Amino acid sequence: MDGALPSKCQSKKLAKREKKIAKFEAKQEKLASDLSKSQKSVKKEKLKKEQVVLDAATDASGKKDITGEMPESYSPKYVEAVWYEWWERNGFFKPEFQTGSLDKFVMVIPPPNVTGVLHLGHALTNSVEDAITRWHRMNGKITLWVPGCDHAGIATQVVVEKKLWKEKKLTRHDIGRDEFMKEVWEWKNDKGDRIYQQLRALGSSCDWSRARFTMDSSMCKAVTEAFIRLYDDGLIYRSLRLVNWSCTLRSAISDIEVDKQELTGRTLLRVPGYDKPIAFGVIVSFAYPILPDPGKVGSETEIIVATTRLETMLGDTAVAVHPDDGRYKHLIGRLIKHPLIPDRLLPIVGDTFVDPNFGTGAVKLTPAHDHNDWEAGKRHSLPSVVVIGEDGLMTSAAGPKFAGLQRFVAREAVRNALNELGLYRGEKDNPMIVPICSRSKDIVEPLLKPQWYLRCQDMANAAMQEVSEGRLRIIPSFHIRTWNNWLKDCHDWCISRQLWWGHRIPAYHVSIRRSGEEDIEVLDPADHNSWIVGRTFEEALQKACDKFHCSPDNLILKQDNDVLDTWFSSQLFPFSVFGWPEQTSDLKAYYPGSLLETGHDIIFFWVARMVMIGLKLMGQLPFHTVYLHAMVRDAHGKKMSKSLGNAIDPVDVINGISLEDLQKQLEHGNLDSNELTRARQAQAKDFPKGIPECGTDALRFALCAYTAQGRNINLDIMRVQGYRFFCNKLWNAVRYALFHCLDNEFISPDMSDLNSLFKKLIQHKLLSGTDRWILSRLAYAVIQCNVGFTEFQFPIATTSCYNFWLYELCDVYLEYTKPITKSKQNTSEVSTVEIERIQLVRHILYICFNCGLRLLHPFMPFITEELYQRLLLKGSNSVDNTMDSLCVKSYPKSTDVATLRDENGVETDFHLVLNIIHRIRALLSACHIPISLANRQPLNVILVAPETILSTLSIGQYVTDVIEPLGRCRVVQMVSDRKDINTSGCVSGTVSASDVFWSTEESTINTTSVIDDHDDDGNSVDGNNLCSNDKLGHMIDNKTTSSIKPATCQIFLHVAGLIDVSLEQKRCQDRLVELEESIESLVKKRQNPTYSEKVPIKTQLIDTKKLYELNSELDSLKEVVSNLKDIKQTNMIDNVSTISNELLLDALYDYLGIQQQSIVPSNLIDLEAKIESILTNELKGGDQPLQRSKVKQWLSWSIRMIPSNENKLIDSKKYWIYRKSVENNLAHNPYFLTGTTYPTVADVSVAYTLTRYTDYSQWICSSDKEYIVKWFNKLKTYFDKSNKVINPQDTSEWL
Repeated sequence: MDGALPSKCQSKKLAKREKKIAKFEAKQEKLASDLSKSQKSVKKEKLKKEQVVLDAATDASGKKDITGEMPESYSPKYVEAVWYEWWERNGFFKPEFQTGSLDKFVMVIPPPNVTGVLHLGHALTNSVEDAITRWHRMNGKITLWVPGCDHAGIATQVVVEKKLWKEKKLTRHDIGRDEFMKEVWEWKNDKGDRIYQQLRALGSSCDWSRARFTMDSSMCKAVTEAFIRLYDDGLIYRSLRLVNWSCTLRSAISDIEVDKQELTGRTLLRVPGYDKPIAFGVIVSFAYPILPDPGKVGSETEIIVATTRLETMLGDTAVAVHPDDGRYKHLIGRLIKHPLIPDRLLPIVGDTFVDPNFGTGAVKLTPAHDHNDWEAGKRHSLPSVVVIGEDGLMTSAAGPKFAGLQRFVAREAVRNALNELGLYRGEKDNPMIVPICSRSKDIVEPLLKPQWYLRCQDMANAAMQEVSEGRLRIIPSFHIRTWNNWLKDCHDWCISRQLWWGHRIPAYHVSIRRSGEEDIEVLDPADHNSWIVGRTFEEALQKACDKFHCSPDNLILKQDNDVLDTWFSSQLFPFSVFGWPEQTSDLKAYYPGSLLETGHDIIFFWVARMVMIGLKLMGQLPFHTVYLHAMVRDAHGKKMSKSLGNAIDPVDVINGISLEDLQKQLEHGNLDSNELTRARQAQAKDFPKGIPECGTDALRFALCAYTAQGRNINLDIMRVQGYRFFCNKLWNAVRYALFHCLDNEFISPDMSDLNSLFKKLIQHKLLSGTDRWILSRLAYAVIQCNVGFTEFQFPIATTSCYNFWLYELCDVYLEYTKPITKSKQNTSEVSTVEIERIQLVRHILYICFNCGLRLLHPFMPFITEELYQRLLLKGSNSVDNTMDSLCVKSYPKSTDVATLRDENGVETDFHLVLNIIHRIRALLSACHIPISLANRQPLNVILVAPETILSTLSIGQYVTDVIEPLGRCRVVQMVSDRKDINTSGCVSGTVSASDVFWSTEESTINTTSVIDDHDDDGNSVDGNNLCSNDKLGHMIDNKTTSSIKPATCQIFLHVAGLIDVSLEQKRCQDRLVELEESIESLVKKRQNPTYSEKVPIKTQLIDTKKLYELNSELDSLKEVVSNLKDIKQTNMIDNVSTISNELLLDALYDYLGIQQQSIVPSNLIDLEAKIESILTNELKGGDQPLQRSKVKQWLSWSIRMIPSNENKLIDSKKYWIYRKSVENNLAHNPYFLTGTTYPTVADVSVAYTLTRYTDYSQWICSSDKEYIVKWFNKLKTYFDKSNKVINPQDTSEWL
């Protein structure tokens, strides 16, 4: 029949069918469009609903009132309201609150600069520090976290100067020092409070009564005292040296305030004060004419040098060559006549610092404007000629032709002058590093200036010794190398700054009126001996009298106008905040501290200096542990900066902000027009829809989850929103439990002694396997959280909390308890044992929620406090919960949960259970069967496994408790031999021992974002950041010893009639190609000879696991493809039958009088489902479930019984049973087949099916089958009104 042409009748029917399909598809598109619009509308309404924020009321004690109904949805604004004020009011953050402990935890905040608002880098610091602080507080320690704010000398002065110019067109020099200081204080009082508000919004549990600002009077006293003591000990001195100078700020700046921009070649950079960009990244060659040697005829006449800073040649005082360089060593001692400064002669000197292979091998020396040249100049006693002034203009020493020019204008003028003299030899691109002032964006100029210096090497040696001998611990340990590199060659520190805002140096320049002379002798300000230091002017004057043997009348003292480097006061912070130099009670109680937590970028500038000065002035370390977190960059890896538009205010992430408002904030800053444009463009690209409201808890959790022990982390703001959804999951889970599981009569267990509680609980006789599993997982989460905190591996703790709450408690155990713990159950209908079982499960659920909230609290303080307080309302024995706060509850300890952990028992069993569920869901996904369909009609599953596995599943009650509800299936058979089952129409998957092995491997290797685990030299580092290399290597060895594992459990999922086999085959084939390409690429990568040596162990483990997962998916997909092939072949055999069965659908269309616009949904492949989709409620059997079930059974049986054509052999036995069943039912039912008084689809489908058999006429005409005829007549009578009659002679249209 395959090659036969269709008859006229068949062609007509096919055309009609195609027409129906075309109309069906058209309507389906319309339905999809309408559905999309409806979903969008629903989403908008839902969003509006979520935006409604309830007002948070308080009770008489000031505590948040939560006695009302719990809101349906999670709102960060509502949840985070009131709690912080309540915590602070009750003194929970003060060390005095914990009075019964001998252990202390003390930490000072890295004081943020007062320059504006905090960004996410600060938020990371404070999120980590607060999590640590809360964890120690919950562990019962006397806890003190001291907040503060840094005056940030240069940064603040720059901001206020820009503000002054923008608002009043005035400079600080226009208004004078005193008035300018008033402007700065006003600005500080405004912005300083904003910073503290932000810290409070982040939930920082600081003791605000001890907050310190580095310009407070007590702090100024400490700074002055430290300077005097260090000066008296000979460590502070004054000297003339080269410094990093900002011509815009007119001040020396520290190394940390210098940004080093790498250039690969010629690059145009904008420089403040210049209309046009300046070219950098080029090296210019020119010739110096050598004076002739009278004793030698025909000697060299010139020597060629090269420089990237041509203007500095005006300050050259020599040319250096390597003493062993054969090209030049005979020139050593000869003189050069400076071509642009005629009266200056330059000697040619020999110095080993010259690299003969670089450039021409001859180097110009400018001691006053280059650090290397300065050192060489001292070695050769060269003069230092300053040709660039502190304002960036050329000095008179540069010659009359160039004096007064801007330095980079002079650069071009010098080039032209050399060219005119025929000495210019050209230029070429040259990779270089340009030093740029981070505050003013000016090019940093090395200038010779008298400054105050602090000798550091002896103190640095002591700091290194503390680390090497183990008294000071630095985490991650790879930073120790950086520590030693900085400190082993610790140059003297320039501590003076030419600013007005800051701690004014307590040093006084001395002028003397000699006895009998009228003129006043002004001592050399560059000379150390010309200065006197004192705590007060009076003290300094007395010291000057003693030193110079003069009366006060003959001395004039003028205090230095300079201020101290901000880091000088910052280094004193660990003890100055407690009142030093006074011996206060706080200083005695809380110094030294416990921990210093900060970013690794200031390991030398702040951390090392605190250690050095603490040892020097206090005689002991300021803290015993240093934890250095990674630096936060944006999602693209760029450093966060206001000018780049990526420095996001954490409050904007907490509350959400539109793009329009985000960009308005830029206008209130001090960005110039170019920076403003660039920042706006960056914001529009990264946040086209603004930043969604995420809440404090989500932000904190995200930041801590990112904090792996590397060097840089790239933070995607949108990831924070993912943790906001996690908060919503917590809210919904607890809300469900409060409403449906923990009724008003529930009595909570006593949680004061967790150890005793758990020991008693684990012995309960009614514990199921799932109960034991969740308790074991709780124990694991407790252990991992404590490991995360003690080892500063915060992603371990956040991952454990996240997995326990989301994947174990909510997704598994809560679902498991739903049929058990409904609080509205009628207990009169259940046995005493069942009541006890219900109470046990409720207790376990309460314990998991209670402990889970405690574990989360350090990271998510607000939502955990809210939910904890609501839990207390259920079954609390306490009458007054006014002071019962989660932030001072005990944190679960590893020793508390030791009895609950069952890693090799119930957890191993449950890993198998979860893998079975995952594989079932994977099969549903692979076949594109929607979960919604599986929810309505669970699919049949057969499990084939060894008897031991089947016994485990049965004893633990895992099949009915977990696999069926979570797998959306019905396990119809469990056998140990595949021969005992019929697998036709099934797709299969296998859970192997490898799957179970991999799933039991607890690791956080994939929980963080992009992490840079390389040191400053680009080498891989091992900061013990997840686990040791040995452990990782052992894991890799274990996982590669055997690529093939014996099958543990085979799963057969019946999908026949639910899928389009051809379409699924194509999808699977496409995915197979993708998988094979991925596997090939990964295998090729691992086969590289250098892979095992150069690729970090952690990355090797990730690759190994990924390769296993890809191969597992490939094997499973191949199995599915094979199954689909078998199903397709079966379908081809029954193809004619399928076509015939579809005729039943066509007949029902006619029979029911359904118009063409009523179309079957396109996602229904199964004929029975198609038929049900077009039926009325009456035809389905009415509202009674039992009646509908009977109708459905008859419909299903009839479909299977319809013969494909007249030539097909009939299974006489099946047909006889079918017909006999019809007779029996009609004989006992006076009306219709299932006992209804009206026909249902059962009657229609059976009548249609019977007419398809060749013995139909003979059968109904039998004398003993009169009720059959009556039944047919009733059907005809019932549908006469629509002119439809049963015509046995035309079986295609029988009604």
